[in-house]
Amino acid sequence: MRLIHLNQVMKQENNQSILKNITLEINQADQIGIKMTQKESRLLFELLLGKLTPSSGTIERQTKSVISELKTDELYDFMTVSTYLKFFKKLAGFPSELEPHIEAFSLLDVWEKKIKSLNRDQKKRVSLFRLFLFQPELLLIESPLTNLTDEGIELYLKALRHVRQQKTACLFTAYYVEELLLLSEEIYRYQKNTGLEKTDLTSEDAPVFNEAEKANSQPKSVFKVACKLADKTIFFSPNEIDYIESINSVSNIRIGEEYFPSVLTMAELEGRLANFGFFRCHRSYLVNLQRISELISYSKNSYTLILKGSSTGKLPLSRSRLEEMKQLIEF
Repeated sequence: MRLIHLNQVMKQENNQSILKNITLEINQADQIGIKMTQKESRLLFELLLGKLTPSSGTIERQTKSVISELKTDELYDFMTVSTYLKFFKKLAGFPSELEPHIEAFSLLDVWEKKIKSLNRDQKKRVSLFRLFLFQPELLLIESPLTNLTDEGIELYLKALRHVRQQKTACLFTAYYVEELLLLSEEIYRYQKNTGLEKTDLTSEDAPVFNEAEKANSQPKSVFKVACKLADKTIFFSPNEIDYIESINSVSNIRIGEEYFPSVLTMAELEGRLANFGFFRCHRSYLVNLQRISELISYSKNSYTLILKGSSTGKLPLSRSRLEEMKQLIEF
């Protein structure tokens, strides 16, 4: 069942476009993650909640049962966990007793403690319990795993599975894709010029095809870079990649401020990406030539490539590779 549909939504703030070309359909039980900044995230939440009207485009709603949590939302520190959640139980009209759910949120040992004495891991589970009490059809959460410990992340995901038993749709936003991979089944990147771009994911238990099926199904002249994360493999198109860096003999795919370890060696990537405009500017770096904006020479033997839209995107260019690069891009 469709809950909300956004079609080519654009929203300006102070005469500046913060969100552009947002097209997204959210259905019952969907688990969606979007990589975006905090400002973009909060504006999107307000649009989905109906608190703001888009500057252009349309938003169709089949539900008003939507609740959100921002990264900076606070709890009532002076209350105990039990008092706090019983208060919201009454406010939300939650029909059942709380006790059967306490274990699912791993709060048995802090049930009678004051919230101010809890650590961040515990507070995030209390906050998720509060959202659960409202039984929303759509839950919007910003960066829930940020600054949690490894154990805290594990317990939060356990609690989230309990929430999802109610077929609740969840939309998560975060700046790092690694966080979204743990939370979501569909992941998008928000790009200011193109809108939402979906990232391809496959899980370890994906169906296995026989050799004949593989031969018939394989497209021609297509290449994506595979990176392994937990039980999933994430695929990147060459045009998404800024550069690739070799660290401790591991090829790390760099996209924006994020690194993803590739299953391929630098030599293999160099061979496969040559036709996509990648160039081995240094023994440790393979750069997407479309991302280069400047070439700086600090001395006769020292060259640096500056990447578009990044204050930290600076790559070394070996003197021996300079002439080859000049021939490739004709300068």
